[in-house]
Amino acid sequence: MAIKRLVKFNLPLILASAVLSMLIVLAIFDFGRQTVSEPPADQCLTCHGDERDMSAAHPNKVFGCAKCHLGNPLVADKKIAHQGMVKNPSDLHWVHKTCGQAGCHPQWAARVPKSIMTTNSGLVASTLYQWEEKATPDDSTLHIAHLPDTSLATSHLRKMCAGCHINKPTGDLPGEFGERGGGCNDCHLVQTDSTQHPALTVQISIAVCEKCHNRSDRTGLTYQGKFESEGYGTPFKQGSFSDRTLSGNRFYYHILPDVHFEKGMVCIDCHPAEDVMGDGRKYAHLEEQVHVRCETCHQAQFEKPPAEHLVWKAIKSNPALSAPLDSLLVRAGKNIYLSNVFQKNGQVVLVRKIDGRELTVQQNQNRTECGMPGHDRLSCQSCHSAYTPQCYGCHDVYDPRQKQLDKVSLKETEGRWSEGRSYLRFEEPTLGVDARGRIMPFAPGCQVYLTVLDKKGRVQKEARYLTMAPFDPHSTRLKVPQCEDCHQSAKRLGLGEGVLRLEDGALKSQALYDAPRAALGNCAPEQMVDVEGRPTQKMSRVKARPFNALEIRKIFRVSYCLICHDRADDVVYNDFGQSVRRFNQDKTLPCNRLAEERP
Repeated sequence: MAIKRLVKFNLPLILASAVLSMLIVLAIFDFGRQTVSEPPADQCLTCHGDERDMSAAHPNKVFGCAKCHLGNPLVADKKIAHQGMVKNPSDLHWVHKTCGQAGCHPQWAARVPKSIMTTNSGLVASTLYQWEEKATPDDSTLHIAHLPDTSLATSHLRKMCAGCHINKPTGDLPGEFGERGGGCNDCHLVQTDSTQHPALTVQISIAVCEKCHNRSDRTGLTYQGKFESEGYGTPFKQGSFSDRTLSGNRFYYHILPDVHFEKGMVCIDCHPAEDVMGDGRKYAHLEEQVHVRCETCHQAQFEKPPAEHLVWKAIKSNPALSAPLDSLLVRAGKNIYLSNVFQKNGQVVLVRKIDGRELTVQQNQNRTECGMPGHDRLSCQSCHSAYTPQCYGCHDVYDPRQKQLDKVSLKETEGRWSEGRSYLRFEEPTLGVDARGRIMPFAPGCQVYLTVLDKKGRVQKEARYLTMAPFDPHSTRLKVPQCEDCHQSAKRLGLGEGVLRLEDGALKSQALYDAPRAALGNCAPEQMVDVEGRPTQKMSRVKARPFNALEIRKIFRVSYCLICHDRADDVVYNDFGQSVRRFNQDKTLPCNRLAEERP
């Protein structure tokens, strides 16, 4: 009874003490939030508390570990806590649970899986079309990781090309292919030799982009002035091979880089997030996903993005950038803005995203050369691209007697591919008309001389698949070719290396070398069209095409006038059609005498 009476008598005191204790604890935690470090966000930090923050935007004390790596953060038992964990939270197979969860980056987690960087749809469709296994090179629904192994083309893609998309896990393949993939981390993770947790960054260096963009169109190399050599390792250094090496035991020479590279600009200084990670739509080809144009900066149009637009988060997350919410930004496309181009003191200024240095952007308005009749379809690249990487004639051999790693299934399967390059050149580009109707540089869109062996090692099939593709080589220079460099050039007009001339009013093209005798086929690998306007190889876009016969003739006829009329503002070019009619009608013009004397 005494005990019961004591408990009954002290109950109010006990309750008061409990409430006071709770208030003290809450006060301590509240004080801690203001002046002292917070308690661990999850139990993971009990063991991993010495890990450094991934970035200023991802402090460990706020996010903990399980927010990204999953697992069970509420228990201290290691085995139970680690159940369901993922090593790479950004892997696209579960990114919707990690980086893409509400309050983090759900927009990008939804967009990236649809991007060209993930699907490689253009590469897949163009190859299937080129190898005569598909009716069109334009198909945004294709995905390189979902290709069946049912044909020569799909076998080639799975074994030779499937190691470069970010949908694949990182570390799944040997060598350089294992360094690619892994979703967001493929670009945003800073790889180091430290035992600490790697850092995350939005300041992506060229080296990260070059990791993938060093083959095929080679824009990552061209931009930096790296010319892939033929593999001899020259120039030798101290009795050994050159130390200028690329992945895959390749070498390079230094040549003239892009003018933007000389200004210290990296890829992300031009390309906004939507160009790289996509805008949520599926595209058939890379240039459809890339929204920025030369005119975006050099004929800048400013407007104020909505307050909820992702560009403001991009500015806030990059320590090199700053802009108040009422700033005007350059518009790069529908609902797409550049986070680093502003107006300042009446000038257009680009801020480098790596170091914050400001560069003044020259505005190109109403230049005579750009606006003259006949030049209205010219892209900036058609004149300002100093050269284009041109890899002609890959010899692909398929041997069914051997096995090779399938980069999709990660298993060795029957059939082995070997590839030998014919020759690589960095020369003036061939020009043609892209899918948008602009005149653009063209380059080999993968040119295959195919040999298929049978089970006894005998040649079963030989085929020649030549394709050209429009693209931006990223070799921009201020100096442009002279007028005659295009108007007199068989190569620029898509006719291949050779000489153009008129014979009895008919245009003739004399090839520099005999392609049939060189066993290259009926035409040279760089030739897209003949003088009659007939295409000599396929285009990797449905609407892309070489110049037709009329366009070739119109372009070439200007070359006769350039002897005297070599300025863009010459009155003869105000209405060139009228000038030609006058030339044909008035035989007393000095031009007629010169035309008769010219061979």
